[in-house]
Amino acid sequence: MLAEQRTHTEYTTDTNLDDDRLWIPYVEGAWFQACSFNVSTGGFTNVLKIAPGAMLNPHYHISTVYGYTLRGSWHYLEHDWVATPGTFIYEPPGEAHTLVVPADAKEPMITFFHVSGGLIYLDTVDNGKIVAYDDGFTLLELARKHYQNVGLDQSLLDRLIR
Repeated sequence: MLAEQRTHTEYTTDTNLDDDRLWIPYVEGAWFQACSFNVSTGGFTNVLKIAPGAMLNPHYHISTVYGYTLRGSWHYLEHDWVATPGTFIYEPPGEAHTLVVPADAKEPMITFFHVSGGLIYLDTVDNGKIVAYDDGFTLLELARKHYQNVGLDQSLLDRLIR
């Protein structure tokens, strides 16, 4: 079904960081706006928003990740750098980390991410027990449910399938 929807043409999509309806709930304190879903690799591209004091649980990526911070600040518990507006990040596959936004941050972090494949959630970085998995397919399903719940046209998501 998805393969039949995949197109091989250029396209554009518009995000609107100020339109609450477009923010798809992900985990507590985190939302995303979809930019693309790759049905060949399971990759995806999105704009991720995480509230101050919230985090993404420990995880690693099965392929490369590129990110560019638009607003706010964030970091990985396992590293000593802090991403702020204008910070570009590259992540090799397989490195486990925990994304956090400081509780005292003045605004949510908003970062554009291009994720080449799925991500595997862990119980802890040290233990490494797999507890969940997400990729372009699971995020597309979340997006479809959200669009239906808020009355957005789901065909807008179909245009993002590649």
